Amino acid sequence: MFQGLPLAEVSVRQAQYGKNELPQTRFRFLRLLARQFKSIFIILLLLAALVTFSLGEPFDASFILLFVFLGVSLSLFQEYKSNATADKLQSYLVRTITVRREGKDVEVFVTELVPGDILKLESGEIIPADAVVRFAQGFEVDETTFTGESVPVAKTSSVEGVGVVESQVLQGTIVVRGLAYAEVFATGAKTKLAKIAEATSTIESVSEVTKGVDRISTFILRTTLITLLFITLANILIEGAAADIPHLLIFAIALAISVIPEALPLVMTFSLSHGALRLAKRSVIVKRLASVQDLGSIELLCTDKTGTITENKLVYQNDYLVPGCPWHPLVLSRLTAHDLNEKHPEPFDQATDQALRSEQRAIVSEYTLTEEEPFDPVLRSNGAYVQHSSGTALHIRRGSPEYFIEQELIDRAMVSDWLLGEESQGRRVLGVGYDSGEGMRFGGFISFADVLKDTTEKTLQQARDLNVAVTIITGDSLRVAEAIGRQVGLVCRAEEVMEADVFFALPEREQNKQIGEIRVFARTTPEQKLSLVQLLKERFTVGFLGEGINDAAALKAANVSLVVQSASDVARETADIILLESDLRVIIEGIRLGRETHANTLKYIRSTLISNFGNFYSVAIASLFITFLPMLPKQLLLLNLLSDFPMMAIAFDRVSKAEIAQPQKYDFRTLYIIFITLGLVSTIFDFMWFGLFYQEGPAVLQTNWFIGSVLTEILILLSIRSMLPIEKSGRPAPIILWLSGFAIVTTILIPVIPVTAEYFEFTTPTWSDLGLIVLLAGIYLVVTEIVKRPLVRFLKNRNPV
Repeated sequence: MFQGLPLAEVSVRQAQYGKNELPQTRFRFLRLLARQFKSIFIILLLLAALVTFSLGEPFDASFILLFVFLGVSLSLFQEYKSNATADKLQSYLVRTITVRREGKDVEVFVTELVPGDILKLESGEIIPADAVVRFAQGFEVDETTFTGESVPVAKTSSVEGVGVVESQVLQGTIVVRGLAYAEVFATGAKTKLAKIAEATSTIESVSEVTKGVDRISTFILRTTLITLLFITLANILIEGAAADIPHLLIFAIALAISVIPEALPLVMTFSLSHGALRLAKRSVIVKRLASVQDLGSIELLCTDKTGTITENKLVYQNDYLVPGCPWHPLVLSRLTAHDLNEKHPEPFDQATDQALRSEQRAIVSEYTLTEEEPFDPVLRSNGAYVQHSSGTALHIRRGSPEYFIEQELIDRAMVSDWLLGEESQGRRVLGVGYDSGEGMRFGGFISFADVLKDTTEKTLQQARDLNVAVTIITGDSLRVAEAIGRQVGLVCRAEEVMEADVFFALPEREQNKQIGEIRVFARTTPEQKLSLVQLLKERFTVGFLGEGINDAAALKAANVSLVVQSASDVARETADIILLESDLRVIIEGIRLGRETHANTLKYIRSTLISNFGNFYSVAIASLFITFLPMLPKQLLLLNLLSDFPMMAIAFDRVSKAEIAQPQKYDFRTLYIIFITLGLVSTIFDFMWFGLFYQEGPAVLQTNWFIGSVLTEILILLSIRSMLPIEKSGRPAPIILWLSGFAIVTTILIPVIPVTAEYFEFTTPTWSDLGLIVLLAGIYLVVTEIVKRPLVRFLKNRNPV
């Protein structure tokens, strides 16, 4: 039938076209490493370390670099490990395929295919390149990965050229049944699959975590530089020619560094890694670590219904019986079914077989298939000739309701109400007819449904509890999509369901008005999915769950991209998160964990900025009124180090339900109001220490102020870990209490131990001074709690939920 290419020509074309494989991501480790240094915050810390080192403070610079190294290393390790795990899932393309070359069928690696090769395609095979069918016998292909439709598509043969769509088969699709010989016309980077992969690389999505941290970093940098410029100039003006400029610059830099929450990268890595490990236990692989926290920011989740909301398995539901018909329509449908032992049995065939009762199965066993009639896409039906054990022949046709109505085997008026009722419930209908020698007669209808998962309604309620909206984007018909939406409680009004074509035909202003109100989009193409995600992103933080090859662009555009394990290569490569279980419940659980991670990160940011800015302003202002530095540069850095120990453990803190009830975002105005207000309280208490001890000399002031600052920073952490009153905020995680105790003991021991006291230039505090410090720290906690209550009420009135 076909000779195929000569081996010599194959070699020529392999040299011309290269290997048949998707472009691979090169230097992945270096790319992941470079991504760690895109944060403005990391760059800020590196610059601070460089300046500190150049000013002769290598010990101080090493502390900053240590935090950077630990944070980057842990993040890099986690992301590289997650990507390696994702790579192991790559099994979408088969390794070998049967090819006709020089008149013989041979097995070759798919990477060796070239344009012009003749593929022999049989049931269950994954098509390894774009090809045009030259010969087909009952040939049907599952194009779900491209179209999202689970119904097999019949392919016809084309004599020459690349043919029409009906005769083309694409790389990554699956042969459902039949036999075909197809000529390859595109391989490697020229396939449709590769072009979609290339298109996704031009769409960039910046992590919400990265945006938030960069904005905080910019604020810290701007505020610190302005303040330091003022303080430095003021000191020079006050002291005049006696000003020690080099020492003053070192002090200014140390003061600036003391404001920077240098442990933030490490705290975030701890939080994100902890969240990633918890997700892994729930069969979720996180490729990009920041996506753990991004999950918590999701306001709207876009998903198809198949496999997440429904079981992706057709189940027999109902029948329309014809009086006088000798066979139940299930029996007639089963007699037209193909080989159910195939790797990918046709969904209707499988559902019909599973629905048979024992007596119906006995009837089917009395018949033998003698001839198949392949699916006709024009008539939308297929057929079979079968023979009874008695020798009686029977011809059966099975297809869409329209086929039997158009063939005038049944009057539309007789069945329209029944058909409308089934479609309104989201069911798909098959009709059957039979000819036992007296002409074709109508044999009835049977309906099937892709039933809801048992967990769907409960999961969607959990999503509502978390204030996460769910939008279904599907290729199904409007009625079927609406029925599913109503069954799960997403749709209450007809206006909440719309076909994508109708939506995009609206004026742009009307699209923007309605986009957030529509819960189900029907008859959606891959290009429209991308447009919908981009429109939704203008108003919401969007999570997108995809599977098919044509979902890749929408996945790349979404704030958070999720795919199931069985997704196409391109979709898996694009996604941030891979679900080993296709279940909406896993996603909602991931959102909850993401919010817990964000809540704990926010605790660190709040507490460290309140403490750092409180100390920053008090030390800066105090330097204007005394002739010595209120705290030495090395003492400032040690203060940050000790207070960061318990703060780093905040990643493992407990989180209340109230803290995760809303999508998590960095509310910068609220954040600024909190740390400016409570930072002012911290500054006032710093001045109290200043007033109590500055007359006793530099060493006493520096030592006692240092001890008091560590104590107040630990207390503010315990207070601000929740905006609820401290007695209602719940117990902190044990590790926070242990590290807080360690930091307090170390703070008291350093001025007592001669070696450390000498290095840091401390003096041993008296018992009376220690008692006064502890008393003042306790009063500070009480005042903070008193101020926090009206502050919370003000913020609630400003931002009502």
